Amino acid sequence: MLGTCFDGSCGFTPLEVAVSIAVPVAFFALPVALECGLFRRRPLAALRDLGLTRPRAGGVVLAGLFALPLAAYFPALAVATGSPLALQPHWPWLLLGVALNNGLAEETMMRGFVFRHLREGRTFWRAAALSTAYFAAYHVPLVFTQGPAIGTAAIVLAVPTGFVTALLYERGGNTVWAPVLMHVANNGLVMLVVPPVPWAPLGYMALSTLTGVALLTASKRAPEPATT
Repeated sequence: MLGTCFDGSCGFTPLEVAVSIAVPVAFFALPVALECGLFRRRPLAALRDLGLTRPRAGGVVLAGLFALPLAAYFPALAVATGSPLALQPHWPWLLLGVALNNGLAEETMMRGFVFRHLREGRTFWRAAALSTAYFAAYHVPLVFTQGPAIGTAAIVLAVPTGFVTALLYERGGNTVWAPVLMHVANNGLVMLVVPPVPWAPLGYMALSTLTGVALLTASKRAPEPATT
């Protein structure tokens, strides 16, 4: 979240830190409120329905396999180019921001709420396509707040991310933890590391996209699991 302590730009006063934490917490609370209000669920039942329960190991393993080449990318690039590898200033705040916003809050809304309800009565691929279109549209405001280049890249990258996280949500037993792990790894690594060469982020985004496509292609050859 740019403009908060999560980009390392605030003065880290108690009020600034409190506001930075409150925003993702409010965003996380939104799908819980929608479940309670629209579908007459009690809060604990809403949390379970949204996928905040114990995951299946298969989804977490797939998320780990997705993250492995991304975790190796920057160290391997630094060795290959002879460039130093360093973390961004205030990287713990960056990581916390990614975990709370891109991870927990976004995945609870986008996969736990949007994808789960679209999945009812639809095949996986149709529900994933519909939810991914919504997920990509969610990034459109970044064109105006972060500039055309960053905004357009975010919209394009939301497409493979949307499909992969939907797959991980379902393979994880309709829980958000595997998508959270994938989303935090995917967004966090490129934000935490100082690029060893100027074109490093482009290579990272290409690797992320190829890894996602490979995972989705492999999954199409396997039987579609039943929803629970």
